[in-house]
Amino acid sequence: MLTNRIIIRLFFLYLTLIFSTWSSAQTHPASLTQNIDILSYLQAIPGMEAEELDNPPSGYQNILIRYSQPIDHDRPWLGTFKQRMVLLHRDKNAPMVLATNGYTISVSTYRYNLTQILNANQLKIEHRFFAESTPNPKDWQYLTIKQAAADHHRIVSAIRPFYTGKWVSRGSSKGGMTAIYHRRFYPDDVDGTVANVAPQSFGRLDPRYVTFQQQVGPASCRKVLKQYQRELLQRRDVMKAYIQRYGNETGMNFSLKGGLDQVLDMTVGELYFQFWQYGDIANCKDIPTTDATDADLFSFMKKWGPLYFLSDIGRETYEPYFYQAITQLGYPRLMTGHLTDLLQYDPNNYRPYVSKWPSQTFDYRAMWDIANFVVLKSANLMLFYGDIDPWTAGAFFLPNSAKRSTHTFWVKDGNHGTNILTVSEEDQQKAFAMLKQWTGVEPKVPSVMLRHSGQPEDEQALFNEDLIRRPL
Repeated sequence: MLTNRIIIRLFFLYLTLIFSTWSSAQTHPASLTQNIDILSYLQAIPGMEAEELDNPPSGYQNILIRYSQPIDHDRPWLGTFKQRMVLLHRDKNAPMVLATNGYTISVSTYRYNLTQILNANQLKIEHRFFAESTPNPKDWQYLTIKQAAADHHRIVSAIRPFYTGKWVSRGSSKGGMTAIYHRRFYPDDVDGTVANVAPQSFGRLDPRYVTFQQQVGPASCRKVLKQYQRELLQRRDVMKAYIQRYGNETGMNFSLKGGLDQVLDMTVGELYFQFWQYGDIANCKDIPTTDATDADLFSFMKKWGPLYFLSDIGRETYEPYFYQAITQLGYPRLMTGHLTDLLQYDPNNYRPYVSKWPSQTFDYRAMWDIANFVVLKSANLMLFYGDIDPWTAGAFFLPNSAKRSTHTFWVKDGNHGTNILTVSEEDQQKAFAMLKQWTGVEPKVPSVMLRHSGQPEDEQALFNEDLIRRPL
């Protein structure tokens, strides 16, 4: 007679087999459905919902997708959540740009520059635990780089059989990090990867970023920026009043335990990093001096400081990122030594960004494993960095290898908006040659796309869903 324990084990084995069969069946639906349109193809995949939206770009179909994913790919019986995607379909024979966004996505028809250059299809994916793509209940232990890579693998396995063209993944900042993590665990899912300004931090409060901040840009600019930070803190009460007024005007609440004092300290502490992240050396002339009016001081802080991310809605929206940073991704140490005598709260303390500090210790193995893959095993990979972007302190080390088709491109005075269109003409030709090698398609910059060094591909789109500010 079977014991209860054996019965339970047999039951879970049965569920696993059922799920494996279901997953396998959905991976290759093309074998069952030939010569059908993309919408019908997607709707035939078990667990996938697809609806066509209005106003697609000319020559495209605009399709919103929600796909049922296991919360835990190793134990699929624990439940599922729906992962949101946007597909811009042009031609089944054209390349596909897989946009592995590291955050939420906007349901928009924006095409990344790589999509336009290759005249490609585009599949944009929301990261697990962000916005709609969040399990319920929200169990943070399943927010790992390996689980997210498995999400992307199941998506590629389900949709790629419809297409005959090559696939290239892309992402900027955390989106680029996500693309590299996907390649680490499933290197053959795509034919190449383009990662813009993707950092790799080795632990909580990685000190390499402080060294970079101490040397970035002209010394005169660094000096004025530090003086400006100190002036903000010396006018603490006035700046707190401005923050409160700003919150009232925008409908943002600031409920940090330390109140507006903590909001001010963390904003000022972050500001130096963010100035170089998104700014330009030409912006140095715009830094208010110590005799500037209160309004001018606050206006500059509002532009360059991360006030939104310290608001209640900002912290709720980006809590998943902070959880990942605290447990696996790591994060920079800010340069705050010149502010110590004026601070009441430590800007390097990440506790305010999460509702509960994770119980587990930092997983150092995760990023060293990724680093080992990029250095020794990666292929068909190109990276782009700007040399004034503080995140560049954590740039991946990628050997330039013709045999492996790997290359790191650098942009002088480039910031966190660095990409394939902001490099030199010579480097762009090299990058385009690599893309042609990967896809068989001749890259071409459409006449509507302008070369504008140092600017993101689309500022609002990337602010919302793509770039890693401080901290995003």
